[in-house]
Amino acid sequence: MRKLPTGSVVIGNLPKGCELCQRGLKTVIFVTGLCFSRCFYCPLSRERRRDVFLINEVKLSYKENDFTSKLIAEIYRSASLGASLTGGDPLVRPERTLKVIKILKEFFGEKFHIHMYTTGKSLNSDIVNKLEKAGLDELRIHPVARELVEIASVLKGSSLNYGLEIPSLPGKERDMLDLIRKAEKLGFMFVNINELEFSEENSIALLQRGYVMSQDYISAVGSKETAIRVMEELKKEGTSMDIHFCPVIIKDKYQTGLRHFRRGQIVAKPYEKVTDSGTLISLEVETDFPLKDIPRVLYEKRGKVLVTSTHLIPLLKDKTVSLKIVERQSSAEGLITYVEPIYP
Repeated sequence: MRKLPTGSVVIGNLPKGCELCQRGLKTVIFVTGLCFSRCFYCPLSRERRRDVFLINEVKLSYKENDFTSKLIAEIYRSASLGASLTGGDPLVRPERTLKVIKILKEFFGEKFHIHMYTTGKSLNSDIVNKLEKAGLDELRIHPVARELVEIASVLKGSSLNYGLEIPSLPGKERDMLDLIRKAEKLGFMFVNINELEFSEENSIALLQRGYVMSQDYISAVGSKETAIRVMEELKKEGTSMDIHFCPVIIKDKYQTGLRHFRRGQIVAKPYEKVTDSGTLISLEVETDFPLKDIPRVLYEKRGKVLVTSTHLIPLLKDKTVSLKIVERQSSAEGLITYVEPIYP
């Protein structure tokens, strides 16, 4: 059992999807917010518990004529080597899910790694066959809506790499062990144990059940320790499965953080500075200063405002009506995250 620099704890090897995710090389495709289950610990926001489609937090209409081009463009901007299909449960909308997988495999090739999450409720031989043909590489199953043995019988003989995806619930150590042992006997290849996450949507349900949020992050007290004890017991038993404990912080710091940084590096204009978190910093100026004195690649006109590099503050400070430093997200919306007035 080893601890990775990201904070993950692993027995055996990281699943391929997790390996790319921790390097920020996975685009997250939210296929739908609809789900067959109503897990009390689901952290999904109220806004996302509907039939919406998002790619890297950007809403996209599945019915748009340019859906395919927008999907591909976002992956290029993020320099991703794979995609994660999540929800909800993507198999509530199987045709949509299959279409997305086919688009990605046809455009980016077989090496573009795709993994998907599902409750397994709607899995049958026909769906599994279609997922294989479309090009799905890895299937992660959260078995809350169906017996594990039924799911295993459907997946038997499949070419998919499939495993369990479960939360680490303090007080449920014995149940977790029983489920993982059963999964190993049934041929599941890996287990991802996720640290229990507090969110605005699930916090009341978690508190009502006695869970407490840790002081240093949005994880539940005792969740990590429960997962480690489960892994230690399985290691003693000589498990042959790959088992991975994934801390909550990985999603923000590595999965999302590194992807934002890489995207920022790709989309930044010559006059923009990329921060460690992937946001873009520029200077916004109202000025009559002759533009011929500034290299054309170092500015952009947006109405009366000149957007340029912060390196030009000394040059422009005494020749402006207003001057401010602006920090934006590197996403298509360019949401402003910080403004610092310099003058007046």
